[in-house]
Amino acid sequence: MVFIPLGLLAFAIFGKLISIQFIEGPALRERADREVVREMSIEAERGNIYSADGKLLATSMPVYDLHFDPISVDEELFYEELDALSNALARFPGGRSAAAWRNFLASGRNQKNRYLLLGTKLSYNQLQKLKSYPIFKEGRYKGGLVIEQENHRKMPLGKIAERTIGRERNNYATGLEGAFANYLRGKDGKRLKQKIGNNNWKPLNDLNEIEPVNGYDLVSTIDTRMQDIAHHALLEMLERQEADHGCAVVMEVKTGAIKAIANLGRTDQGTYFEKRNYAVWESTEPGSTFKLASVLALFEDGFADTNTPVDTENGLYEYYGSKIKDSNGKGYGETSLKVAFEKSSNVGIAKTVIAHYEQNPQRFIDRLYSIGLDRNLGLPIKGEGKPRIPKPEDPDWSGISLPWISFGYQVSFTPLQILSLYNAVANEGQMVKPRFLESVQEHGRDVEVMDTEILNPAICSPETLKKLQTLLEGVVQNGTARKGAYSVCSMAGKTGTCQLNYWKEGTKEYQASFAGYFPTEEPLYSCIVVVNKPQFDYYGSNVAFPVFKEIAERIYQNTPQVAEPYQGQLLALLDQEPKAPSSTTSLTKMPDLIGANGDAWISFFENAGYKVKVKGLGKVAWQYPAPGTAINPEQLIELKLQ
Repeated sequence: MVFIPLGLLAFAIFGKLISIQFIEGPALRERADREVVREMSIEAERGNIYSADGKLLATSMPVYDLHFDPISVDEELFYEELDALSNALARFPGGRSAAAWRNFLASGRNQKNRYLLLGTKLSYNQLQKLKSYPIFKEGRYKGGLVIEQENHRKMPLGKIAERTIGRERNNYATGLEGAFANYLRGKDGKRLKQKIGNNNWKPLNDLNEIEPVNGYDLVSTIDTRMQDIAHHALLEMLERQEADHGCAVVMEVKTGAIKAIANLGRTDQGTYFEKRNYAVWESTEPGSTFKLASVLALFEDGFADTNTPVDTENGLYEYYGSKIKDSNGKGYGETSLKVAFEKSSNVGIAKTVIAHYEQNPQRFIDRLYSIGLDRNLGLPIKGEGKPRIPKPEDPDWSGISLPWISFGYQVSFTPLQILSLYNAVANEGQMVKPRFLESVQEHGRDVEVMDTEILNPAICSPETLKKLQTLLEGVVQNGTARKGAYSVCSMAGKTGTCQLNYWKEGTKEYQASFAGYFPTEEPLYSCIVVVNKPQFDYYGSNVAFPVFKEIAERIYQNTPQVAEPYQGQLLALLDQEPKAPSSTTSLTKMPDLIGANGDAWISFFENAGYKVKVKGLGKVAWQYPAPGTAINPEQLIELKLQ
């Protein structure tokens, strides 16, 4: 009775062994290979991102995870050097004592653990130091040190343009890192690893089965010098106004290259950092900066000219029960369309648009669409806000939509979309696509060069374009941005002030903006500044324009191709450092004095009979009139020294 069951059990076991060996064997061996030894990917080194001026913006820094296989170390060597190794490891960052390290390593050997974790995310210098420690210095097989490399993304210049540079992690991609990941990623390699328990995988050897192919490098359009100027000018105003957030963008007029893009949001502690890419993402009502599109429509359709009479009345106009107001509270009386635009009169612009489009508002909307304002820019960076211009057939169109659209309400645009319109005016009517990439490189050689993409070859006729340029220059010379009339750099543009959530009672939050270009003669750069929810002032002229002005002036002063046209008359007389000429020298045009010795120039102007107003000591930091301006002995010369 005992023998028969045992015999049957032995027979069943023998049968199962035969089945496993010969019938199920191939499938089981394949499964074992797959689960115990696996070919795993080795991440390729991601390409670098450089600025246009050659600075490294993002790079992959190698970091190392270190494990120890104590079983592979000769027993005599292990116990002979264990104390020395423990003492060395105790000096390594981590807080573990020599006794704790000795116990950890000895226990690991006794438990036959072949994958003891020593440290993660170690630098190359830390790795080299560890490899010189007792036991480890014997090498990979005798010393038991298991090294695994990963690549960690670093931004050497800190937070500069952080949101635009972006990141790519799994399914989360932002900025240039996400937009051009196909260039940056490279091709992963392969390496055999063995599963050793607790879901840990140990490399079988030091050599890769397939070597990874590193990614291409990107050369962005960002100029770090301009980026620094834009960042700090914006930050200073945000801090002064305790604003919620803001952005500043500088674009090269001819090419659409984004030279600087700063996006700063406020934290609960009152500090600012690159929170979101507001310039690309945030679509809001722009306010008065949109008046440029309205007058463009009027000019193109032949309904108005710069000298068209406009009655702004007393700054208040009621239309379909809705009150349209001018910001000064009293209007500008009977004036011209040019003055109404320069002073940013809502009443003047709205009444002119109503007079010519009231019976056919679709014509006004069609004209705006013909510019291309209804379409996305098609930026490679993800998250571009969608522009919106309502149509008469839309459910939310009402009797007041036409005038409100004319001064920038009930429409929605991102800062970059508005900037593209102003850049087109500076670019002789040609609208170009903003771009963030100059070229793709491999080992310093161009693999692909990015060309300028034209979105609209002509937003309007040449006649209309000249009128628009005259209006934008007038805003700075005589209008809401006249504080820029005495700048060292000529500029043109339009202020914007928009009340946010105006339909909510008791809520008064504003957005201040300024969009324009500089210098006015042969524009090189366009720029937009948007400050959201400033606390102490909200007019574009007082909040956004000073930021634009500082950016324009500092770029002007530090960019040779901008300043050179104004240097000719006087600097031909001078050496590299601007020195005052002799008292017998006669000037007909104002020289560029920035950086010159203030005392010497004050003496020259006073001896020559000019009236001089001076503030500060040292070298000239600001001057009036601007370089190239005609001057005579009756002219007041203003200098700020520092």
